[in-house]
Amino acid sequence: MSRSDRARRTPLLRAPRVLMYHYFGDAPGADPEQLFVREEAFAAQLSHLRRRGWHPLTLDEYLAALDGAPTPRRSYLVTIDDGHESAVRIAAPALRAAGVPSVLFVCPDRVGGRAEWTAAYSGERLAPAEELKGLPDLGMELGVHGADHTRMAGMDDSTLRVHVADARNRLEATTGVRARAFAYPYGTHDPAARAAVAAAGYDVAFAVAREHGRFAVDRVFVRSTDSLLRFRFKLSTPYRLISRVGGRAWRLRHAVRGIGARLRNPVSARGAAIVRRFVDVVVSGAALVALALPMLAIAAAIRIESRGPALFRQQRVGLRRRPFEMLKFRTMRPGGDDHALRDLIARELRGEDTVVNGSSKLDGDTRITRVGRFLRRTSLDELPQLINVLRGDMTLVGPRPCLEWEAEMFPAEYAARFDVPPGLTGLWQVSGRSALGTLDMLRLDVRYVEERTLARDLEILVRTVPSLLGGGGSR
Repeated sequence: MSRSDRARRTPLLRAPRVLMYHYFGDAPGADPEQLFVREEAFAAQLSHLRRRGWHPLTLDEYLAALDGAPTPRRSYLVTIDDGHESAVRIAAPALRAAGVPSVLFVCPDRVGGRAEWTAAYSGERLAPAEELKGLPDLGMELGVHGADHTRMAGMDDSTLRVHVADARNRLEATTGVRARAFAYPYGTHDPAARAAVAAAGYDVAFAVAREHGRFAVDRVFVRSTDSLLRFRFKLSTPYRLISRVGGRAWRLRHAVRGIGARLRNPVSARGAAIVRRFVDVVVSGAALVALALPMLAIAAAIRIESRGPALFRQQRVGLRRRPFEMLKFRTMRPGGDDHALRDLIARELRGEDTVVNGSSKLDGDTRITRVGRFLRRTSLDELPQLINVLRGDMTLVGPRPCLEWEAEMFPAEYAARFDVPPGLTGLWQVSGRSALGTLDMLRLDVRYVEERTLARDLEILVRTVPSLLGGGGSR
């Protein structure tokens, strides 16, 4: 029996988990992809794994597990992408102290340079070869992450050779390490890419979802906004089932990318407005029908726990600062005031650090009910805003609808956020949400307005679901 045949016999849901990290420490600015895992959060995750009896694997042990070798049921492999300097400075010492081996995937053509493949992190420094050379002695093996982080789909044979075989040779020439593992940049691959990796003699390749055996193995993306509870859920079998089902829908993902590419073609402002309104009506109408019974159940739970209406109505500021009545499920007891929230936002606008335990939300608000706390954490309180979208007060993607007194406090340089309708979701919601303060939100709002395209809207909609699963909630 061949190695691949034995690997196919390994029960998928019993295979070791593979954790995927990127950067560590405090983000120097906005962290739209949620890549910077704080040191204390990383330490808490490693501690949780140890307390719960999870067994860390070396790459050799992981490969043996793929081949069917007996492995503890709770076992995992730590992988880190991109070769950021924080992997050397923060992750390697922490993992060594915890006795946890790992694999760091680097782009040989970017070693010692900057993460220029994405605008949001283009200034981030990548570890130089001198720092990478000593990592194997600390238990951190080196792997290849493509030559320069280019997406690996649709490449011809000569280009694939540059990013697969030649990249490994360049890594070995600069660090003395012969890589055995490969990770596809962005998790993007196709049959030709997988065949090239296999032909080059790599032992395993990691993607996002396990679609094609040991040369597209699934990983658990650990984000900076993951709470410990969320991290624990990502280790669970239900989460693995969900991610496996979603991960196998590669045709859908590629179709979405194709639609996005077509939407990047120039479209007139009037044409884009017509498309957005059509999508708003169709999606919000269908969602209201599909979610009618769950929304009735939520309304009943609100009424049972506390007196007052299930729906909360509030004046918000919309397109060109026009006021409208926004609908939400009520999450607070009737009465009370918003002085604490006003003070929090004023402090944020002054540039003060208001983050507590990784969140900039108002901490310990006693007005919130138990049902309301759950609704906010899951963002289910915002479902009635679908009615606002159907009415035309809001759109699916746009800046957060702010309160009238908030709008008066916003600095004039962020006035452009009112040039488009407020949205049910937006760039702020998928870029950290409760981990970002008001100034960060305003900067992201203006950035969205400047970059607003149909393709951008589609991207934000696709990213909204995993962002909501992260439990960031609203405030």
